[in-house]
Amino acid sequence: MCQVDVDKKSRIPRRKLTLKAHVVLSAGLILILAGLFLMVNNSDNATRVFVLRPVLILFAGVLFLYMGIAFTSSSSLLFFGIVLVLMGGTFLLADTGVIRYSLKELWPTIVISSGLALFPAGLYKARRIRTVYLFPAIMLVAFGVIFLLFSMHVFPFTFGEFITKWWPLFIMLGGASLVIVFFVQQANVKNFPYMEDDSLVDCEDVKE
Repeated sequence: MCQVDVDKKSRIPRRKLTLKAHVVLSAGLILILAGLFLMVNNSDNATRVFVLRPVLILFAGVLFLYMGIAFTSSSSLLFFGIVLVLMGGTFLLADTGVIRYSLKELWPTIVISSGLALFPAGLYKARRIRTVYLFPAIMLVAFGVIFLLFSMHVFPFTFGEFITKWWPLFIMLGGASLVIVFFVQQANVKNFPYMEDDSLVDCEDVKE
């Protein structure tokens, strides 16, 4: 259905899709945006329907996604596209009043979006689940959720107060991460502490 050509000078893979594939991809992305806007429009909490800032971010994200998937097969474009779409969606909900939080309180969603985008971008690039993408993605999401809870004042103390009292916890988490890496790498003990192929699941094997 599609072919990938490599420009020998630029080393950037270029994908050729059929017209039908372009239509399906573009229609899917447009429907995602349309559904998001309709959801905001139908919300009883919305104070405004159209806000320029999140709309621009959303369209930039969709453009990056389309370029990355349809033309260049670039995982970087896919990553930034997903981040911008998630950020744009969050900003849209905040700017229209659907959720009663300011962007100052929602800034950790950028960290969460980066973690959520890193996993599919890595999967798209390597065609397999690799620890080099999976663990950073999990850590970004985890830290983003922690920051978000503090930013929304879920806890009765500030993040600074938490760090002052519980900072050894981060040392423990770092140690736990090293222990996890140790057990994962033991499957390839000859290459410890780094192995060239750190795949957890090969997508081709899953398909079979």
